[in-house]
Amino acid sequence: MRVAAEVVFIVVGAIGAALCLALLAERLPSGHRVFEERLRPRVTTQVWPAQLVRLEREVEWSASSGLAAHTRLRPVLVEIAEARLGRRGLRLDRDEAEARRLLGPTAWELVRPDRPPPPSRVAPGVGGRELDEILDALEAL
Repeated sequence: MRVAAEVVFIVVGAIGAALCLALLAERLPSGHRVFEERLRPRVTTQVWPAQLVRLEREVEWSASSGLAAHTRLRPVLVEIAEARLGRRGLRLDRDEAEARRLLGPTAWELVRPDRPPPPSRVAPGVGGRELDEILDALEAL
């Protein structure tokens, strides 16, 4: 009789455990892969593409130096302006009046083909508001 009672307790315990596992399996996300991904620690890095880092430096230098704005930032903005104007069949050096109208005075001043270099190394650079206005004009093209 004692052995029978132990068998009943074991069977009831096994059924209870099976029911608990079935309920738990319903509440877990489907597929074991999702569960495994949640167990792995997430690796986050602050790695930026090299070209983006270079461009960020050029923008920073251009804010403090007119020479850096002319020699570093200007070529990038000219390339963008030429590409955007090219979609309309325009060129900076050939269609100056239309390019000036589309770009606006601030952007035109920096990207115009006949722009001379700054008079000195300590000439002011491109300020944040000015750069925002230039970028807005380029994006609008």
